[in-house]
Amino acid sequence: MKLFMSLLLLLSFLGASGYDKLFENYKKGNYKKVCFDGKKILKGKPSSFLSLVGYACTQEDNIYILYDIVKKLKKTEADRENASYFATLILEKKLIYQFMMDGIDLSNLLMPKTDHILSRVFDKLSQKSYKLLDKSNNKIEIQDGEYRYILWNSNDLVKKVYIDEYRGDVIFKRHWFR
Repeated sequence: MKLFMSLLLLLSFLGASGYDKLFENYKKGNYKKVCFDGKKILKGKPSSFLSLVGYACTQEDNIYILYDIVKKLKKTEADRENASYFATLILEKKLIYQFMMDGIDLSNLLMPKTDHILSRVFDKLSQKSYKLLDKSNNKIEIQDGEYRYILWNSNDLVKKVYIDEYRGDVIFKRHWFR
């Protein structure tokens, strides 16, 4: 709830500070454009701009840009809260990647819970609440209420971890991380 309130304050500030086009795209849910355009001009921007771009990028699974944003969010309580949220996603992404690639044990690790798919998947993995479907490509199934996630490794030169998000038997969204 605090994060949502912080974002509302950020949005109202951004709308009044000359970032109208970016703000309009954000309000329309065009997170891909906000992330793409915003990450090109991060230098010297106010924390409200950084948080807005960071949040848009989390919606597009563009987690790597958060490294640059986290280190700049420290002046206010809202900045630090957003930085903690982004840092949580960065760490969860890295740990899920290690789990899938190297088989590290995530049990006994507790992370803050968020609504992002990385947090939902991490939580289930750390509780060992998953089923191994195929050992050869490390395919895993996670059941989470109305959602079901299938995690698997790519065979690309630079390996990726895919998370296919299902509602019932219909794929809702494919996420990938490296």
